[in-house]
Amino acid sequence: MNTPGIIKYPFWRMTAENKNARYVCVNTNMAYAPEAIADRSLCFSEDIYDILTAFKKL
Repeated sequence: MNTPGIIKYPFWRMTAENKNARYVCVNTNMAYAPEAIADRSLCFSEDIYDILTAFKKL
């Protein structure tokens, strides 16, 4: 079960190091961003299809 963490950690680090970066997480089970980058993160606990459909309607 470490694979999602292995993928996320580098993106969390890059976001923390680059103040212009933003982090977006789409995960139906656990949408999460560390506290250090929470103010520059968007986390969605929804199906990505539903999210993209909603954005398309905007």
